[in-house]
Amino acid sequence: MASKQRDGAQDPSAWTGQKVVGQDGDKLGRLEHVYLSHAGGAPTWGIVKKGRSRHFVPLGDAAMTEKAITVPVLGAHARSAPSVPADRELTPDTERSLERHYRGREELAETRSRQRDEYGGFNVGAAFFGWLVAIALAALLVALLGAVASAVGFSIDLAPDAVEQTVGQSAPTVGIVGGAALVLVLALAYFGGGYVAGRMSRFDGARQGLGVWLFGLVVSGVLVVVGIVLGSQYNLLAQIDVPTVPIPTGSLTVGGLIVLAVIVVATIVAAMLGGKAGERYHRKVDRAGA
Repeated sequence: MASKQRDGAQDPSAWTGQKVVGQDGDKLGRLEHVYLSHAGGAPTWGIVKKGRSRHFVPLGDAAMTEKAITVPVLGAHARSAPSVPADRELTPDTERSLERHYRGREELAETRSRQRDEYGGFNVGAAFFGWLVAIALAALLVALLGAVASAVGFSIDLAPDAVEQTVGQSAPTVGIVGGAALVLVLALAYFGGGYVAGRMSRFDGARQGLGVWLFGLVVSGVLVVVGIVLGSQYNLLAQIDVPTVPIPTGSLTVGGLIVLAVIVVATIVAAMLGGKAGERYHRKVDRAGA
C-alpha cells in the first residue's frame, strides 16, 4: 500500500477531511484517506466516508477547490464501487478491480449517452401500446373489483356513464367507496400502462408514462366527440364498460371538480411513476452488463 507524503502547497494529504463531490455534483461525503503512487507520490485513490459507508474514488484527475474536491466519476458509480476492507489496504487485486469498475461504468455511460441521443425522447408507439395495456388492465380490475364487491354485498358501478355521473355530482352525494375505487382502478391501470411504455422505450420513462396518459385523454376526447356526433353506440370504450380519464359533457359542481382533479393528478402521477419503473429495469440490466 502506498504511504502518504507531503508535496508542498499541493500536499495531497491535506485533502483529508475535505468534502468530495462527483462530476455530476453528487455529494459523496468526506475524504477519509489518500493513496499515493510509488512513482512521484501523485494521488491515485481515496476513501470517501458518508455515514457508515465507505467507497474508493479515483483521485488522479481530481480537482481541488475552496469548497470541495471534484472527482471525475458519477456519484452512482462511486457508491457501487468495490467495498473498502476493514484495514483500508489497497492491494493490487483491489486496484485492478476498481479500474475495471470505473472503466466499465464510464464506457457504459458513454454508450448510453449515444443511445439516448439516437433513441431518446417521446415514443408514440410505446405510448400507444402502454395505453392499450392500461385499458386492458382497467377492464380486468373493474371485473375483479365488481366480483369482490358483490361477494361482500357492495354495489360499485365503474362504467363510463357512471364515472361521468360521479364527476358531475356534488360533494355530499359522491360515494366515498365508489370514488376511492375509481381512483384506485385508474391509477393502477395507468401505472401498468406507463410501466409497459417505459420498458418498450428504454429511455425517458416519465415522459413515456405521460404520453400514455395523454394518449388516453386524446382517445377519450375523440370518442366523446364521435359519440355526440354519431351516437353513443359508436363510443367503443362505453361498449366494453372500461373507465377512463373522464371528460364530462355536462355541468360540473364543486364536488365534481374535486373528484375530477383527484383523478387527473392520480393518473398522471401513476403513469409517470410506472414509466420510471419500466426505465429502471433497463438500468439494472446495464449495470449487470458492466
